Amino acid sequence: MPPAPDPSDLPAPYRNPWGLLARDLRAVVASLRLKVQELWRRNGEGDLPVAGFWPRRFRAWFWPLVLLLVTGILALLPLATAPPGWRRPMVSQPVAQPSAEPVGPDPVGAEPRPPEPVPPAPMVPPAQAPPLAIEPPPLQLDPLMALLAEQDPDGLITAARPQPARSLLELELSDRFAALAPPLGSQWAESWLERASGLGYGSLELVDQGGRLLGRSALVGGGMIMFERSTMG
Repeated sequence: MPPAPDPSDLPAPYRNPWGLLARDLRAVVASLRLKVQELWRRNGEGDLPVAGFWPRRFRAWFWPLVLLLVTGILALLPLATAPPGWRRPMVSQPVAQPSAEPVGPDPVGAEPRPPEPVPPAPMVPPAQAPPLAIEPPPLQLDPLMALLAEQDPDGLITAARPQPARSLLELELSDRFAALAPPLGSQWAESWLERASGLGYGSLELVDQGGRLLGRSALVGGGMIMFERSTMG
């Protein structure tokens, strides 16, 4: 566990509540994303409950088909609830007015008058849709790093690479971790192992920026096994 704060640091410095709220929102989004990934992994392994009549070898297809069916019903619901008298509005066209001259029999020997041309209907310009506002792209955040940042105030973790197929979480550490005293480094490793277990990972590996293994969770029992720096080649 991290060392207790020095009593001389109290009272705690002021922290902006809006910044804390933004951090909490990022943590909630990251937690939801990890939960969805866990459900997807469990569904692929056939670990989620399904209906009794469903074939066992097609267990991974049950919940995706249910989700697709519910989405289709929600998409067709507005069409089914539309009023029966609904019609698209029609654009009225002007009607040609008849000539004001009286119509009577042509005198004998008079040449027939040509028909009067009908004025063309005025062109109605199509309605132009208002220009769509261009929204800025959403801010891309690493949800796993956002969760681990709560237990890494010194910024020792530079990258987190989850491997759900192996139930393994690999953390890449900065060079400042190698400069820590061994007892303090072991405390940080135990804290990260506890956090990884809370996120659903069965094992944890710590590597440096060159990919060399610094420590891993014990295969038998619990806790972390840290390797001596002199043995890292």
